Amino acid sequence: MISFRHKLRARRAQRRGLAGASAADTGFTLPEVLIAMTLSGILIAAISTAFTVVLRTAPQAEVRLAESKDVTFLQTWIPVDLATAIDSYTDVSDTTLKAKLADAALPPVVNYLANLPGTNVLTLVVPNPDTGKFEIIAYRYIFENGNARIARFWITDPGVVGVEVVSSIGVAYEIPSPPVGWVQGDPVDFAFEVVARNQASLRPVGEDIRVRFNSGNDFRTGGAGLSAERSLTPNDPPTVPDPTAPPSRCGGRVALVLDTSWSVPTLNGGAALESAATGFIDAFTGTPVDLTVMGFDQIAYQFYPNLNGARGNYFSLLNRLGDANGNGQPDIQEAKNNIVALPNVDTTGTPQPGPYYYGSGNAAIGWTQRRTSEAGVLLTHSGGTNWEDALHAPFFTQAGALRPQTPELVVFVTDGDPNRKRSDDFGGTDSRTPLAAAIQAANNGRSTGARIVGVLVGSGGPAFEGPLAAAVGNNRWNGTGPTDLGNAVAADYFASSFPQLGGVLRSIMATQCGGTVTVRKMLNNGTTPATGRWNYSSPEIGDQVLDVSKKPAVTFDFPFTTNQGAKTVDIFEEALGGHSFVRADCEVNGVPITNPALITQSPDGSAGVRLVIQPDQAVSCVMVSA
Repeated sequence: MISFRHKLRARRAQRRGLAGASAADTGFTLPEVLIAMTLSGILIAAISTAFTVVLRTAPQAEVRLAESKDVTFLQTWIPVDLATAIDSYTDVSDTTLKAKLADAALPPVVNYLANLPGTNVLTLVVPNPDTGKFEIIAYRYIFENGNARIARFWITDPGVVGVEVVSSIGVAYEIPSPPVGWVQGDPVDFAFEVVARNQASLRPVGEDIRVRFNSGNDFRTGGAGLSAERSLTPNDPPTVPDPTAPPSRCGGRVALVLDTSWSVPTLNGGAALESAATGFIDAFTGTPVDLTVMGFDQIAYQFYPNLNGARGNYFSLLNRLGDANGNGQPDIQEAKNNIVALPNVDTTGTPQPGPYYYGSGNAAIGWTQRRTSEAGVLLTHSGGTNWEDALHAPFFTQAGALRPQTPELVVFVTDGDPNRKRSDDFGGTDSRTPLAAAIQAANNGRSTGARIVGVLVGSGGPAFEGPLAAAVGNNRWNGTGPTDLGNAVAADYFASSFPQLGGVLRSIMATQCGGTVTVRKMLNNGTTPATGRWNYSSPEIGDQVLDVSKKPAVTFDFPFTTNQGAKTVDIFEEALGGHSFVRADCEVNGVPITNPALITQSPDGSAGVRLVIQPDQAVSCVMVSA
């Protein structure tokens, strides 16, 4: 007979949904309880370990999350800001920065009134197409209360009292505090570094930005000044949108620096150098290049503009009209005249004394001249090859201040080793050799983002190449001339004889502006500048807009295959209300193109021009409408 207690247990089991359970099930045995407790202990230990790991890694995860947020902000703002900027400044001194922004000689004048906190790491001038005004975007390193950050300031209507507006946003917080000894106004490359992208072409093409985080990680981004017509291969993944027609590589500031020491004419190279230099100017004529021409022997001096005067000034090779001083002679011709005025003592006949002539008869010392330095010191030394001053002068004043305008490309032509340095003529103590001083000057020039290309000319041979390579770089040109450019895009130096010098300089030009067509706009038979926006298109390249209120020309770059000698290109103009296309006045090397085999007006009945161009030509066209 089943007891009452067993009946009660069975009923409870049925209520719990355990129908059919054995009435003899009396609970857990001792071994079962021990096994359960052991398993529970193992699980609890594992769970505790997991919680410990989570707690220990939580700060690391927070750091990675914070850095990720900084990266998002940096990548959102910086490439776009760089892509729309027309000028960039990295001056840490606010006084210097504002002076450059307010310099009326370098428009636009966009000085701002606000006193921004922290230290400037990157300030950009950006056009606003909606208002037609310029704005300022400033990235600043700020260290307050033991915390560091990078902030982005946006200034609209800069410099207008009562109207200027400043807004800001933090873009990076996980960045290092300054090192011991750092004071406000010192460089902040320990946290934010800007490097010009210029080593793959003959002009700077943008900026690389490196941001360092507290963790030791680096984040890199950057962009190209598309508004300043600078081209750049986009980052990976792309962060800069490609325009319809890519900005041209042709343009910018170029310094042609010529060795005029007595050894050049002594080696019968004077006439060849003069011809090559004037040919270099002709090859760029009609392009958006601004040029300065300098000479050097004992010191560096100015050929044009400001003959034998203040250095570091430029003239436009687009300008075919009167010079900057209002004279009738174009700047282009005056620059060539000053070069040709050098007496050719290596040619037949006795040279006539003149401003560039020192000595007489067979004792004539080439081109060395009695002249004053930039600071007004009269120098009468009759010889010398001062590489240091020649590489210093395009970038810095005699006193060492950075010039308001610095070149993006320096073409440095010399026939031999340096034997003088700046301290020899301007005083001071300098224990360096002339070559060591020249190397430092070249490094200082490159620090501005410029590319320095050396050209060794004469009969010195490979033994003379070492010093030049030490100053400008070891990558030797392996081409043979304008039709075989070789590695001219990236070469640090070229070696040439005097008869071949013209071809070498033309090869350098071809990497900068070869195979391009620059378009300007004029009205009324070419006598009146145009206004407004003019649309141009090339079926091969794409579209470009010429807004003559912002820039004088647009340039199309046409690709050439290896050994391709010529190609036919079309450039069409979109009709603008109230105007009718008349013709295109085109030229190469300053010489009009009139051969009907090379130019066709209004091809296929469309407004525009059809041209046959070569890879070493820079064609310039003025589109004329009535």
